[in-house]
Amino acid sequence: MYNYFSLPCPAPPSVVAAYKSLRLSSLRVDAACFGSTYTREAAFTDDKWSERLDSPFKRTFVASVSSASSFKMEGKERFPDGSSWVATVSVLAPSELLPTNWEPYLLVGLRVHPEHRGKGLAQALMKHGLEWARAFTDPKFTETNDETERMVALVVHDNEAACTLYTKMGFHNLEGGSWEEGLHCMVVKV
Repeated sequence: MYNYFSLPCPAPPSVVAAYKSLRLSSLRVDAACFGSTYTREAAFTDDKWSERLDSPFKRTFVASVSSASSFKMEGKERFPDGSSWVATVSVLAPSELLPTNWEPYLLVGLRVHPEHRGKGLAQALMKHGLEWARAFTDPKFTETNDETERMVALVVHDNEAACTLYTKMGFHNLEGGSWEEGLHCMVVKV
């Protein structure tokens, strides 16, 4: 059994440290699936890691292995120990991508620990991300239009598992545009 939650904003140091550990582990184990590298992100300062989580225009979702402990403690939300975190995904609202004219939401950093793959974690995290995007009102836009109700993901061509998952979740290939070599863009209506 798994627990799903979004990381708080601002994130306390313990949450930042757990996220950093999960992200660096992801880059070390599944380097070919990311547009960044372990070496690049291992050099980030603690402030840089905090900045990644402290934007009101971004939400990071995590799946952890269930434990008997409660998520509420003395009226305050408590997060499971970072060592039990096994999957993550982040959704960036259009305002997170300023000053560009980018309008869709962007799905980034989807990763599930190899021992926990095939159990529906990625789908569940993506559903949480899509729900957040549907409910979030981005101040960059005063009116909703068809273009702002989309989520995109850049996918490595050779990552068949990701392409299959995104297709199951309703994403389809976005033709045209110029993407970094080896990547293609998939899009879904939010």
